[in-house]
Amino acid sequence: MDDARGAAIGGEASLRLRRKCGEAMEIPGKPLSGLAVILLRDGQTAWEGYFGSRRFPSADENDALPVDAETRWRVASLSKPVTALGAMRLEADGLLDLDQDISAYLGYPLRNPHFPGKAITTRMLLGHTSSLRDAGFYYPPLGHAIRDLLLPGGRYYDEAGHFATPDPSADRSPGAFYAYCNLGYAILGGIMERLTGMRFDLYMKKTIFDPLGIDGGFNPKLLSEEGFRNLSPIYRKCRPESEIWDGGGPWFAQIDDYGGIRPALPVRVPAGQGQAPDLEAYAIGENGALFSPQGGMRVRARDLAKIAQFFIEGGKVGEVRIVPESGVSAMMRPGWLRREDGANCEEEHSPVYATGLGLMRPTGPGGGPALWGHRGNAYGFLGGMFIDRPKSRGYVYMIGGTGADPERNRDPKSGLSIWEDALGGAIEEALSST
Repeated sequence: MDDARGAAIGGEASLRLRRKCGEAMEIPGKPLSGLAVILLRDGQTAWEGYFGSRRFPSADENDALPVDAETRWRVASLSKPVTALGAMRLEADGLLDLDQDISAYLGYPLRNPHFPGKAITTRMLLGHTSSLRDAGFYYPPLGHAIRDLLLPGGRYYDEAGHFATPDPSADRSPGAFYAYCNLGYAILGGIMERLTGMRFDLYMKKTIFDPLGIDGGFNPKLLSEEGFRNLSPIYRKCRPESEIWDGGGPWFAQIDDYGGIRPALPVRVPAGQGQAPDLEAYAIGENGALFSPQGGMRVRARDLAKIAQFFIEGGKVGEVRIVPESGVSAMMRPGWLRREDGANCEEEHSPVYATGLGLMRPTGPGGGPALWGHRGNAYGFLGGMFIDRPKSRGYVYMIGGTGADPERNRDPKSGLSIWEDALGGAIEEALSST
C-alpha cells in the first residue's frame, strides 16, 4: 500500500520516487518489511508514501497489516533530537545551563578519571564529545542506578570502562573528541528528571508531544488506544538475539511485539529477579536510561515530519512555540567539526562531519556531508530526519525492518546501508525537482 499527497512533487518525479521505494523494498534476498517516506516543502507535505507491512500473520491471523499513515515504530536514535528539544526547553526556562558541570545536576561528582581536571557538560552530552563511552552496556534496569556505571565501586563500573582513555595520537578529553555515545543521553534523561521533578517520559509528553499534538512518546503505555493499536513491532529476518539471517525466510518481531496487550511494566527489569519492582517506587533522577532517551521514542512518520517542520520553522509549528528560534539555531550550529584527517573522532562506517546539540551532519547519500538531522538504527529499524532550513524543506523516512544485516550491506562509497543510500539519493533528487 502507498499513498502520496500534495501537489508540490508530482508527475515524473513522483513516479521515479515511488519506483525507487518499491525497488528498495524488494532487493532480492534483502527485502524490507515496511517503509514510510514524507517530503516537506515550504511548510507543507510535498509527498507521502507508505509501503509494505507493519505486522505479519501469526497462527490466528490470515493477512499481513499494511503500513499506513497511522503506523508507529520505535525510532531508535531519531529519539535523540527530540530529547534534545526537551533539554533546550529547560535551557530556555533558565533551569539548565549547557556549560555547567553536570555534577551539579546529578548530585554526585562525575569526572572521567583519566581527565579529572575537565568538567563534563550538557553541551558535551548533546554533541557526543563528553569522553563517555557505551562500553556495550549503558541501560541499567529498573531498581538500579546509573551511577553504578559511573562511580568507583558501582556494580557496573567495570574498571572505568565507560570512559575514554588517554591516547598519544589525539586529545580524547571532554569537549575535544567526537565518539557517538548513547550513555550521554541516558545521563541527560536523569538530569532532566532532577530539574523537573518528573519522570522523563511524563515530562516529554507534557512539554513536547502534547503541545505538538503528537500521539507518541517514550512509553507505550502513554499512547492512546488508537496509538497503541497501531504500534508496530520492528522486524528482522533472523530470530531475536540471533545473527543467523535468512533473506528468504520469515520475519521475526524483535521489539514492541505486544500482541495488542499493553505491557504491565514498560521498562527493563533485571533477569531472574522474580516479581518486578513497581514503577511507582522509582526514584526520580536515579536511572535516566529507563525510558531510553537515546532511542525509545514511538511515533508515526507524520509525527516525525511535524518535528522536522518544527525545526524548519525555528522552534514552532503553526502558533505552537516550544523552543526559542535561538535555541533551534544553536542545535544546528557546529560545536564540534571533523578535522580533514579525522584524527579528532571515532568513526565506524561513515564520517560525521559536525555535531550541534542533538543534531548532526553525518554522511549523505553518495558520500559527503548530509543536511542537518539524525539517523536511527536498532533492532532492524532504520530511519532518518533531515532539514534544510535555508530552503524550507526536509524529509523523513522510516524502515520497519530489514531482511539482511545492515552492518554487512553498506554502500562502498558512503558507508550507509544500501537501502538508505539508494532511498536518500532518490528522496533528495525528488525534493530538488521543480
